[in-house]
Amino acid sequence: MRGRLTAGATLVALLATLALAGCGQALPAEVDAALVDDWKPVAEVTGWTPEAGACLATVSVDIALRSAAVKDCAEPHYGEVVHVGKFPGDTYPGPKEKAAALYECDLKAMLYLGRAWGHAAKLELRLSTPKVDTWTSGARWYRCEISEQASTEDAERFVLRTGSLKGAIPPALLNNCVKAVIADDAVSRMDDIACTTAHNAEYVGVFREPATAAYPDGSAKTWDRLHKTCGTLITQYLGVPASRAVYYGSIALPASGERWAAGDHTVQCAVFFDKTLRKSARDSKGKGLPS
Repeated sequence: MRGRLTAGATLVALLATLALAGCGQALPAEVDAALVDDWKPVAEVTGWTPEAGACLATVSVDIALRSAAVKDCAEPHYGEVVHVGKFPGDTYPGPKEKAAALYECDLKAMLYLGRAWGHAAKLELRLSTPKVDTWTSGARWYRCEISEQASTEDAERFVLRTGSLKGAIPPALLNNCVKAVIADDAVSRMDDIACTTAHNAEYVGVFREPATAAYPDGSAKTWDRLHKTCGTLITQYLGVPASRAVYYGSIALPASGERWAAGDHTVQCAVFFDKTLRKSARDSKGKGLPS
């Protein structure tokens, strides 16, 4: 049977040969008898760290050690990194830590995009974090990633984009008009639609509930709190005094229960009209709007 010599055995055999050779005659002058003195020490294994401004081939939440699917922003991509931050401490981040990171993401995304990301209803900001084994290897970063949803209601399906969003959200993405179907004061459907087409609602922005806030339940008190904040966003969107918030209907759409439990307490807001419009209500100062 033919045997197999392992790398370790090869080194042992080489050392034995050199030792025997040393007994008989000296090594040539150009041969260094010290076998390991010139070996460079192996560098410490470190995890990949993402960079702001990078565009990504996939939309991810938990990132492995080397899963940097980076693409040129001029090529089709699903996401764009608007900020890279660092978690404090060594405890693997839970919902509270992720909620705090998302607040930071909101601010950094606004600086990166030139305006709040929630101004474009189809844009979604997600927090990507290292996987547990990557965290164990020393990674402490998180990345804030902006992606475009296929539709405003579908938070799990994204479209391929070309070009960077840095400094300028395309006007087409600022088209936030929808046809809302309401039954018993509940929203059953929100269909994206061109603002020149008859519509009865328009997305106005997003806000975040505190990290300690429970997921909205059926209590009127909880929903009143959400609608009050949405009312502020509505008046800012329309360009009317805050006191006029009570004259406009509001729709509050919190993140899914699963995402809320993970620390993402996003609430999306829309203004609702009793009659249909065929133009955007943005910056209208309330002129020509049913109220």
